[in-house]
Amino acid sequence: MAVSSYRWTIISFSAVYLVGMIMVTVFAIPNLIGPVGKVSNFLTFLPMLIIALGTGGIKPCVSSHGGDQYLPSQETGKDLFFNIFYVSINVGGLLTQFTVPLIADRPCYGQETCFAGAFLLPTIVFALSFAVFAAGHRFYRIVPPLGEFLPLKAIKATILAARRHRTATPEERAAKGHWLNFAEEEYGGVFLEEVRDFGLVLVPVVIPFSFCKMLYNQNSNEWSNQYYLMNGALFGGNNPAKTYVQMTSFSNINTMLLVILVPILAYIVYPFCYRRGWNFSPQRRMAVGFFLVVVSFALSAGLAPMVEKAYLSSGRKMEESTKYDGKYCKECYSAWLQFPQWFVLSLGEAFFSPTGVQFTYIEAGRQFRAVSTSFWLLASSFGSILIMILEPVFADAGLSSGAKGWAYSGIGLFGFFLYCLTSYYYTPRKLRPSINEAARLAKQAEMSLTKQA
Repeated sequence: MAVSSYRWTIISFSAVYLVGMIMVTVFAIPNLIGPVGKVSNFLTFLPMLIIALGTGGIKPCVSSHGGDQYLPSQETGKDLFFNIFYVSINVGGLLTQFTVPLIADRPCYGQETCFAGAFLLPTIVFALSFAVFAAGHRFYRIVPPLGEFLPLKAIKATILAARRHRTATPEERAAKGHWLNFAEEEYGGVFLEEVRDFGLVLVPVVIPFSFCKMLYNQNSNEWSNQYYLMNGALFGGNNPAKTYVQMTSFSNINTMLLVILVPILAYIVYPFCYRRGWNFSPQRRMAVGFFLVVVSFALSAGLAPMVEKAYLSSGRKMEESTKYDGKYCKECYSAWLQFPQWFVLSLGEAFFSPTGVQFTYIEAGRQFRAVSTSFWLLASSFGSILIMILEPVFADAGLSSGAKGWAYSGIGLFGFFLYCLTSYYYTPRKLRPSINEAARLAKQAEMSLTKQA
């Protein structure tokens, strides 16, 4: 089977992504693929599907490819890379959030808006970055891949080992040691150890953090609904008919804070702790970030009753709250009261998000790094699935926004304690004993690179 490095995977899926972006841009031209408002659902969602496919192929490989540029001994450089990488993502998002709406509000093609032009800008920028990445291949450190679908191979190896272990005698189990070694003849000792390492990252880290992602993903819904009940004239003004700062603009504060907080943590806080010998390991950073996200939702839940009471006293109706997005309201509380929860959430994200990508990379074996990172990214999807399960339950229970916020905070706190419990018993990969001789020799060779460097 032909193999494909991270570089070629990134290039291939970037091409897919670029095709989707071009389709979005072209399809946004009025009346090109059909009358405005009458375009088929298929043509509407096809570019989104293509972009989603490209994104899924790019995301886990980009961070893994970046991490592969560092030797095992360059842990400090690797730490800085993952933080800078996360900052660059948010800088790009911040620039887009400010420039794209401005272009979209301009008239073009006989329409009052110009979505084709708004989509054209990120398409051009992505095409340029794609070209730069492809042209820089001579400067990359390439780690050869296996060219196999590792999750399926890992499942097959696990099932085979489990079956043989179940039917083995006590003497055979003692001779094999770890139960995964029962599949050593077919899959090799090194691969089986990396399966073990991947499982130890997936279960105690990715699964508990699905609860954290559940809370994080809900801010776009619950906090938006709360903002609609508040006074959006953040920088002055008292005209109830005028729109001031809308929720979509105010939520940009999250990205702004991340651009500030992540470098502060990476260049000041973490080195400060390291110089003093304080063990502020990736797992502890992630625990702090997880807890802060829970606190941010508790702050929002505590704010909800007073915000709703003030909003109702103004004579406005709850079912019409969305139309008051950014409007002035004398009786309502200022939307600046949401700043503390946004700050705490952003600080939590600055702790756990770049560190999570780094942790799932360094704690996985060489073959499973991209797979491990992809499952970290999937935690966000798992969190959204939890929301889909819980929202109908809360709706049937008739919970107020405040009660719902406390319910989500409580569930998130459960996930936090689950993460702390599993992390307490987690042994870092470099300190973990190997399960067989082949794996031990492979890890010894890897560690020797660290010592020599």
